[in-house]
Amino acid sequence: MRPLRCAPMALWVALLVGTAASAAPERVAYALILANNASTDPKQAPLRYADDDGARYYELFAPRTRETVLLSVLDAETQSLHPGLASQTRPPTRAALQEALGRLNARMAEDRARGENPVLYFVFTGHGKRGPAGEGTVSLHDGVLTRTDLYEKVIASSRASFLHLIVDACDSYFLVNSRGALPVAPARVEAVKSLLATRELARYPHVGAVLSTTREQESHEWSAIRSGVFSHQVRSALAGAADVNADGRVEYSELQAFVAAANQGVEDVRGRLEVSIQPPALDRATPLVDLGAEPRLGFLLLPRGLEGRLWVEDARGLRVTELHKARERSVVLGLPLGSGYHLRATGRETPFHLSRAGAVVDAAGLSWRENAFAARGAMEDTFRDRLFSVPFGPPFYNGYMASLGQPPVAPEQEPDLSP
Repeated sequence: MRPLRCAPMALWVALLVGTAASAAPERVAYALILANNASTDPKQAPLRYADDDGARYYELFAPRTRETVLLSVLDAETQSLHPGLASQTRPPTRAALQEALGRLNARMAEDRARGENPVLYFVFTGHGKRGPAGEGTVSLHDGVLTRTDLYEKVIASSRASFLHLIVDACDSYFLVNSRGALPVAPARVEAVKSLLATRELARYPHVGAVLSTTREQESHEWSAIRSGVFSHQVRSALAGAADVNADGRVEYSELQAFVAAANQGVEDVRGRLEVSIQPPALDRATPLVDLGAEPRLGFLLLPRGLEGRLWVEDARGLRVTELHKARERSVVLGLPLGSGYHLRATGRETPFHLSRAGAVVDAAGLSWRENAFAARGAMEDTFRDRLFSVPFGPPFYNGYMASLGQPPVAPEQEPDLSP
């Protein structure tokens, strides 16, 4: 294993030697994560890995934010995989949510007074459903969070310059969006329209949404990775796997295309995801993450020539990020510092370490060895064999954006690997 001796692209020049002072306000980030295995509806069976997803979102965002809050009740297995995290959590109750929002909003108001741009990630993993009137809800520990609650308590009151909503739950589309009209008397139609207008993203141009389902559809969990499939794909993308133009930023369009590519090969309708990803109208190119502004991470460079389905596991055996890398592109992954990682592909693996903030490891210098993995069950086979079966790179991304009639990100930056 050898560290990278030179910056392979403009991003690494910025990371390793620093960037010039800019007149743009500093971007500061916060994260509020709610994760709940249980449902308020007795007809919905408990989830197994919503709490795991909450813990792993916490580990993703904690090195990237000024404060990350996790509201969850971690089961015994999750606590054993994340020692000490339970002492930093509270149950995901309505009161705990309100207290956390109040504290974070106070901090973000102070940031804005100093001329900074605060960003808030609001993440939910767990059960969701539509109420009798079609309003989306998600299950907290002591009741539900409704679409009305989301807009009134989270969105309208937020002091964030940009608010990124990430929801992995059944019917999550309806927690943020509405379809159809509520049955009301003609005399009340205008009043209802006025009320509903306050509960639409169009009224809040600084808010973007990343939602796991666009219709009545269950969110899938996969035991091999102890995670919801959608949350695993989102975290993979935000680690840098979706950065198609190698500028160190992951924009909404890149995340959307990455998730589409990851699920392209899934033929079993039970495992097929339908997602809704809406960038903030204020700036559709605003990044969800910017690796160049996150100095508390270590970095793994996957150079050109390396191709195929790849994933990174940490020392606990947890899959941190995954992608199907196209041969022609370089990819840089930002990872939390840890005692050790393994880069894996089907039938082979190689260890590497990221023990120092800002360290860069070049996978071209790693030594591979043979390995084998087994999974069982029809859905396990579908996820193992078909997820991430389509390479993600500029050809897929540009074709996907053209099919949507949307503009792509800036052209790919050419890496410079000269000594």
